[in-house]
Amino acid sequence: MNDAERIFDMVLAGAVALCVRRRLARQADRLEAARAVVERVQRALLPSPPRRIGDLELAARYEAAHGEARLGGDLYAVRATRFGTRVLLGDVRGKGLDAVSTVSLLLGAFREAAERAPDLAALARRLDIALECETHGHDADALETVFATALLLEFPAGTHAMRLLNLGHPPPYLVRGTDTGTVGDTEPGLPLGLGHLCRGFPAVAEVAFERDSVLIMVTDGVTEARNRTGDFYDPQRHLPRLAPFPAAHAAAGAVLADVKRWTDGPQADDRAILAVRRDASGLSGE
Repeated sequence: MNDAERIFDMVLAGAVALCVRRRLARQADRLEAARAVVERVQRALLPSPPRRIGDLELAARYEAAHGEARLGGDLYAVRATRFGTRVLLGDVRGKGLDAVSTVSLLLGAFREAAERAPDLAALARRLDIALECETHGHDADALETVFATALLLEFPAGTHAMRLLNLGHPPPYLVRGTDTGTVGDTEPGLPLGLGHLCRGFPAVAEVAFERDSVLIMVTDGVTEARNRTGDFYDPQRHLPRLAPFPAAHAAAGAVLADVKRWTDGPQADDRAILAVRRDASGLSGE
């Protein structure tokens, strides 16, 4: 090979490399733009909850997974109603646009039903019917995707009580000082959207929720987060070390930061954390 041929090969290789680099850069730009759109959609669907309702402080943290999983199915919502403050935390099966569509449907159904349903069982029934109607509009395999695990909670005004209905979801954690335990010892019910497979919902658990107590709800992106040796993250084991929590936002932020330290790497699933704290100032007048 003479000098002219070698120079030609070098120029050709450089041109090919430049073309590949530019194409990769364009793909990276498109991917980042798509991710930014997805995050804006998530923020529109899941705005931050009110910082305070009466003597309840509230805070949420949401962190999407990387890659294709950035469009996920975690959701939360809070409504002040005539029955008290009602809360939904859930996880729709699946990812992508189908999951986002189901999240939007479920949030809309919750906002409407929370104002009217007389109790948590009735509220769950309305949400269940909404997802069942969504299933009927799909093919025969839709039943595998159109359902959601959920926690439904109610904090009646003027009391220090809390009511919980668990529909196939990881239980919430009640923190008093540094003492930590799960709420609701009964067997959870089936996820929303599968109510036709059973005769009813489990009993609603009612427990005391005293001043300075903090309730922490998470999705399975937290409880199924693994460290480098494959061990799952166990909030009940880690929360006593993180507590006490002076505010709801401190609790939600501490749990998210601790999970990220535990995994020390890319996450495989979305993570949603919702914290509720009863303020010691007693704004309810008690």
